[in-house]
Parts: sequence; structure tokens; C-alpha cells
Amino acid sequence: MQKTNPSLFFVEGEAPGAPGLKGSHCPQCRQIVLLEVAACPQCGYRELDTVCIGQKATLGESSEVLHSTEGFEAPYYIGQIETAEGPHTFAPLDVKPGTQLCVGMPLTFKLHHRADGRVGFIYAVE
Repeated sequence: MQKTNPSLFFVEGEAPGAPGLKGSHCPQCRQIVLLEVAACPQCGYRELDTVCIGQKATLGESSEVLHSTEGFEAPYYIGQIETAEGPHTFAPLDVKPGTQLCVGMPLTFKLHHRADGRVGFIYAVE
């Protein structure tokens, strides 16, 4: 399975709890950050654990996009995502055009199988 961005997320079987976003957990100060990083940004500790995060999240600000892009036909939505573990990112949303989105809505991570055969991710409104 070819991923759109292998450094950003896990598919099933790649990590405990997958699918979800790739994160790093500092066992010293308990900080969790998005992506695999070499050192904790809070305390500088260098032996971080790679973890799967973001299966559950909440929506921040969002916007309807009116121009198609690779893998997404307009109109589609994109939003600020706050993972349950704390890190934030932006991601496309799995909602129908005209859906009323609100800050704080619960979201779930899901894989997005694209027409070109690659897989990405998207967040669905619960």
C-alpha cells in the first residue's frame, strides 16, 4: 500500500493502535508531539517512543475549499485538528457539501483510499 505521506501517518498493522498519525512520546516529561522527532521539544530528552496518535480529535477552525487538488474534488473541507493527545495539525474532512461545521465537533481518523491507488487520511465528523 503506497501512502501519500509515509512520515505523517500509520496504516493498520504498522503500529499499536493504527491507523492514526505518527507521534513521539517523551517518557521523561510525558510530552507528545506530532511526527517522529529526534529530541523532545520540551525537555531535550533523546530516547523518545514512536506512538500512534490522533484516532480521536476535535475540530478547530475549518473552511470549505472551492478548488480541486490532487486527490480531492471541490468542494471539500479542511480543518484544524486537535488530537486527543494534544498535538494539532490540518487535515481534510469527510463531510458532505453544505454541512454545518462547529468548533469542538468530535472527529475520528480514517484512511482515505484515493483513485490513484494511494492511501491518505481524512477526519470524519462523529
